[in-house]
Parts: sequence; structure tokens; C-alpha cells
Amino acid sequence: MKNLNLLLISLSSLSFGNIYAVEIFRMDFATDTSSEFSPVADATNAEASLAYKSTGGNFGGALALTGVNPSDGIGKSYIWLANMAVPALSAEDVTISFDMKYDTPINNSAIHLLTSNPGAPNQNMFDLQNQGINENTWTTISHTISGITPGNTNIQMQFQIAAGAIAGAGGSLLLDNIIISQVPEPSTYALIAGFVAFSLITIRRKLTK
Repeated sequence: MKNLNLLLISLSSLSFGNIYAVEIFRMDFATDTSSEFSPVADATNAEASLAYKSTGGNFGGALALTGVNPSDGIGKSYIWLANMAVPALSAEDVTISFDMKYDTPINNSAIHLLTSNPGAPNQNMFDLQNQGINENTWTTISHTISGITPGNTNIQMQFQIAAGAIAGAGGSLLLDNIIISQVPEPSTYALIAGFVAFSLITIRRKLTK
């Protein structure tokens, strides 16, 4: 009885505004899903590669994105495009999270996440290297896209290594655990709150019998 009362108190004190998102898509690279990514721009060059690694991920496999500028004088844009098929969206806001790690050092370069989705202006996340990415541990990065047209069934992401105009600029990234979540509308929060309140009343009635 005491534990149940503590559970009721904990549930009743929840802040429903903190119910952030509902997962609708996950790619954990447990199998080779590199075919979901397309090299574009300079990522089609011979010095760039897209490789699946069955081990070395953050629990399981990972995808290695590599591009190293072979010459001085011209910067390179190594971009890998992913079009993720998701259930029809019922809300306008979507959160993307993923794990990233350096496979080899990134030199004289910036790492970008670029997005392009129906109804939403490009809401890009630049300088991912400033998010704490390193060679020793995995870093989880989260990005919210706002204004996507409801009903959309595709989320587009582009991962870019923007290599400087210096020979040897660039490097290699490991990518794992891409998760796409739909941010509930305020009306959904109200429904959740009502459901939990109803559940609390039902539990209390059972406890008093």
C-alpha cells in the first residue's frame, strides 16, 4: 500500500509539458542500411566513402562517413543525403537525434546537419563538432525541425563534412542510432493528462475497496 501511494504521488506530480516526443522511426544500424544514404556533391568523389561497420557502433553497427580533401586551393563539401520514410505526421514539429563519434580526426573542417522538409524552412544545425563530438566516446545530438507539413511521410537529412581548401582537410565520422520523434501538439498533452488523471482515480477507487 505504501509503495502504491508513493507511485500515485509521483504520477500526480508529473509535469506534462515535459512529455517531449513520441518515437516514430529508429535506425540503429544493427544491419547494413547504408543504402538509405546517397552521396552527393563532393561525396561522390573517389576520396570520399560511405561504409557500413558491423561492429564499433554505440551497441552494434555504425555508418562511417569519410571525406578527405586531396589537394590545396579548393574546399570540399562531402554530403550524404538520407530520406527516411516515416509514418504520416500528425504534428508539425519533429525531433531528430543521433549518436556521432570521430572515426579519424577531423582536420580544418566543419560538420553540418542540413534539413529540407515540406512546409519547413531549412533549419540547419551547423558546427556539430562544437557539440562535444570526440574519438573516445559517443555524443548524442538532438535537433528539432518546426513547421513540417502534417501528413508528410519523409524526413530528409544531410550530413556534411565541409573540408577546408587544404590538402588533408576532412576526416571520418561514425553515425549511429538515428531516432525521429514527433512532438505532440498541446491538445495531445491534454489527452495524456486526462488519461493519467482518470487512471489515478481508478487506482484510488480500487485501493479503497
